[in-house]
Amino acid sequence: IYNFVFPYSSAITSGRIHVNGVNLHYQCAGRGDHAVLLLPGALGCSQTDFGPQLKFLNKESFTLIGWDPRGYGLSIPPARDYPADFFSRDAKDAVDLMQALNFKRFSMLGWSDGGITALIAAGSYPSLINKLVVWGANAYVTAEDLTLYNAVKDVTNWSPKMRKPMEDIYGMEYFANTFSAWVEAMTHFVSRSDAGNICRHLLPLIACPTLIIHGMKDPMVPSFHPEFLHQQVKDSRLHLMPEGKHNLHLRYAEEFNRLVEDFLRSA
Repeated sequence: IYNFVFPYSSAITSGRIHVNGVNLHYQCAGRGDHAVLLLPGALGCSQTDFGPQLKFLNKESFTLIGWDPRGYGLSIPPARDYPADFFSRDAKDAVDLMQALNFKRFSMLGWSDGGITALIAAGSYPSLINKLVVWGANAYVTAEDLTLYNAVKDVTNWSPKMRKPMEDIYGMEYFANTFSAWVEAMTHFVSRSDAGNICRHLLPLIACPTLIIHGMKDPMVPSFHPEFLHQQVKDSRLHLMPEGKHNLHLRYAEEFNRLVEDFLRSA
């Protein structure tokens, strides 16, 4: 919609830009040479999912871009939908957003659904991706995963603390309907002919150094998922956080940020 000038300060600024037929909202912090895109989880946005990263990752080394995928956060309208290729659509949106902001090459930090999106982007556009960090992500969906998703499908059963950030952004109805639609979309992967595949076929095409982080107490992602990613992504390492749950980057932000900064700075 408009050109955006990144100020030279520690402030978090925001803007919107027209990409692939939608207006995508993003936040920006820092002025470093190393551009890093932060990709949120299902129904998440920059504001809900990456506060400690936007605030505390090094602003001199990195330029941090947090984005709201279409239908999430402040990238509404449109309302969120889940066509069969929604992860690939998000990956294209993410890459095209960074290109529109004149970041030709960049790294990605992807959490949960954002980790899946980041894996697809890295496998589909390998020449554009510098480094990759994913946690809480999976390349395929199993019956065991569906059991975990269905257990949380009805958001009225969530604790008030877990619901509040989403309800504040979306209101109860949009939040409940959209999360239920997400569970249905994940269910469809299992019913297809390729055994739950989301992006297994793209993992061998990822060419950048990759850090896979796994919280060993993650209630949503069984440990066979990060182990599979580590096997399939050739230049990857797996780091386990014994006390980490699904939102380890929020709960253990200091440890997570230090780990990520060291990895992004390493040769």
